[in-house]
Amino acid sequence: MAPGLAGWSTWRQCRFCSAPGLRYICAVTLEGLTLVSTTFIVASGVSLLVGWYFIRAERNMARHRAAMLTATACAGLFLVAYVTRWATFGSKPFGGTGIWRTIYFANLVPHVILAMVVGPLAGRLIYLAMVRRDFTAHRRLARVTLPIWLYVAGSGWLVYYMLYRM
Repeated sequence: MAPGLAGWSTWRQCRFCSAPGLRYICAVTLEGLTLVSTTFIVASGVSLLVGWYFIRAERNMARHRAAMLTATACAGLFLVAYVTRWATFGSKPFGGTGIWRTIYFANLVPHVILAMVVGPLAGRLIYLAMVRRDFTAHRRLARVTLPIWLYVAGSGWLVYYMLYRM
């Protein structure tokens, strides 16, 4: 083990190649990456609500833009942390049974489907507002996108809770 890394890192077999004995040091833990990714998606949801407040209550376009771009950046960082965690540690199967298993999958399936939709919707919203400056179309699409994105953020936290805290 490398000096200074004892106790919090592990040597891992490479998952992406078949070279025998190829190993690398992993200086992060499954729990650490999971907490980072969950924090980013929750921060994304909070930033969405703050941005919505800025445009609806205060009519402050500059603060709205900053909050929404922060939400987008947090969602992007979530994706990087999530893919890194998956590539490094793989998937974690849900260990619950009975009604908890039903609740878990009833939450997970729409979460995954809607999460795939949010990225393109957010990209389109940014394009409408910042490139085309078509605020009517932006507003119309945002009324659909905001609840979907908030659901994805909230259900992502529930998936995390059910996988790692139950």
